[in-house]
Amino acid sequence: MKKAITLFHGPVITAVIPVRLSADRLYDEPERIARIIATLPRAFVPLIVDYGTGEDRAGELRDLAAATGTRLIRVETGDQPFSVGHARDIGTQHAETQLVLYHDIDFLMSPRGYERLLEETRLRGMPENAYAFFAVPGVYLTEDFTRRYLDLFAAGDCEAAFADTLAHDGVMRRDRSVYENHTYAISAIVANRYHLLAIGGHDKSFVGHGAEDFELLHRLASYAPRGPKTLDYYRNTLNNSIQRYEGFRAYFALYGIDLFQRGLQVAHLWHPRRQDTSYVAPRFHNQERVSQIMADYDAGKSWLPPLEDPYAAERTLVLLKDETAPSLGALRHAFPAFGRYEIRREADFADAGALIALMDEKGFGQVLFLNPYGNEHRLSLYKGVKSAGRRFIVWDRGGLNDSWFFDPGGFLAESSSYSPEHWDKPLTAGKSQIVRAWLKAHEDGEPLEKNGERIGAAALREKLRTGNKTIIFAALQRPLDTATVYFSGSCGNAAGFNRWLAHLAGALDPERYVVVAKKHPLEAEAPEIDGVLFAEDDTHMMDLIEAAETVVTINSGIGLIALGCGKPVICCGNAYYAHPGLVITASSQDALVTAVQNPVRPDEDKRLRFFHYLIEEFYSFGKAKYRSRITKSGVTSRLVRQIAFSSLRGLTS
Repeated sequence: MKKAITLFHGPVITAVIPVRLSADRLYDEPERIARIIATLPRAFVPLIVDYGTGEDRAGELRDLAAATGTRLIRVETGDQPFSVGHARDIGTQHAETQLVLYHDIDFLMSPRGYERLLEETRLRGMPENAYAFFAVPGVYLTEDFTRRYLDLFAAGDCEAAFADTLAHDGVMRRDRSVYENHTYAISAIVANRYHLLAIGGHDKSFVGHGAEDFELLHRLASYAPRGPKTLDYYRNTLNNSIQRYEGFRAYFALYGIDLFQRGLQVAHLWHPRRQDTSYVAPRFHNQERVSQIMADYDAGKSWLPPLEDPYAAERTLVLLKDETAPSLGALRHAFPAFGRYEIRREADFADAGALIALMDEKGFGQVLFLNPYGNEHRLSLYKGVKSAGRRFIVWDRGGLNDSWFFDPGGFLAESSSYSPEHWDKPLTAGKSQIVRAWLKAHEDGEPLEKNGERIGAAALREKLRTGNKTIIFAALQRPLDTATVYFSGSCGNAAGFNRWLAHLAGALDPERYVVVAKKHPLEAEAPEIDGVLFAEDDTHMMDLIEAAETVVTINSGIGLIALGCGKPVICCGNAYYAHPGLVITASSQDALVTAVQNPVRPDEDKRLRFFHYLIEEFYSFGKAKYRSRITKSGVTSRLVRQIAFSSLRGLTS
């Protein structure tokens, strides 16, 4: 299959230029900014962030912006020290393009260099690939070569491109008359604006200049790793050599060295060193602490709030059990779509009335609930908000591999989002084929919970010694899972479902049928159910589905997956996927026996329509990283701490 070619029309990258003009007029700062603006091609949008320039010089930036038609964001900082990271973040928030380039006033490339930078984004499939990023290599020019570089630059575009070539050639020949230092990954980072907002931009505890870009690169790289980490990764080597693959600087070089190999780098123009403490003093402290900040992030000990999107009209109240909930990290990439948001604890509100009153007072248009049935207090708040007709979004894991939902209609079986009016619509032959292919690939993907290796239906039958008997696969659920507690319908709960299974096993002809179950992967022990044959704990659930004639469940996601495989599915509780033509719902033990003895396969058109809706319109998808805990009783709980979403749905109208 040929790779799609990204074509750009109009502005693509915002060049964020952070600045605080020096009080002593140390060098030609406004002229350098003007040169950058004049050089950037049309695909780039310059944006100046004035981070607290003294009023005696702030007018120079206002005049420059007016003369060049450039946006200027003024940040009043009082006596706060300069923070290049915070200034870049403000530029990111106010950017109107999908991509952002951090462009200090000391950086410069020829017009051709910037065009090649744009080509690099195309090469990486940006901006469609939101996690892709790169850092431009940097060549720190000597004072003498800076003058030569600028002389060539002033002679026209061709000479400016040659100046870039000379700078690159000087590094290749190690000519110290050309450069003082070079690095394969300078702070000129090109990344997706939405992604930068989601991960929280720069760590604001870094002030002045120094190491703030390393910390940001570390978090960006956690979503887009390039090979194995270096030896002694957290070591700050304090040099840019990559001959020994150790320390984080060598690892970050992987995000720019390919550009350098293609002859692309940014020139860092020489200038006198600033001596004011807001620039110099924090730099060394930043370098000393950056390694620990990185390690804390990897250990899940830190939380950097996502940046708000000032262009989003939405205002969202995010409701959590506590402000340190692991789900915060998992939800990062939803936050920019929340617009202006506030995180509050559930316990802050005595009842739904108090919650609604705050919504009115602060103008929140919607509330985000995690699993609203997670505890009784949260459920009471959720029911109150819903009955009052206020907007909300419910978030939880979906029933397909790597699926998640942001549901504005409710939760699981009580949600209006699964009503046939949303999905029971004719599909073209092409769309039907796409759904079939997706479901086939899904069968071969990673399961919802950890399973053993697949061995196939035939080998499983032999292992279970079932002969030619018809296998009924009973998908067990966790007794305390909210879907089990609140949506078990006629069977009541997990214990009631087990009794139904025992009745089923006793009512079926043992010469013709066998009911097979297995322990839920996160439970410590399997329940004892008369007449039910238990497969080994590591048996792959897809082997069980493949071997089964019918799948029986309360309302498990296994039932949805079996439906995707075209198997007859019987639900003994209330399931969001239990619609006529898709699934049989058993209202009693005897009804379950009858349904098993008379299996009905799902209507093919309805099946494809329902899954088309889930995978193309309703579910979000993303790979998750979990943190597992095992209780004293042996029960495993898994807390999602990060999701790399490939698609987000349900967050905007």
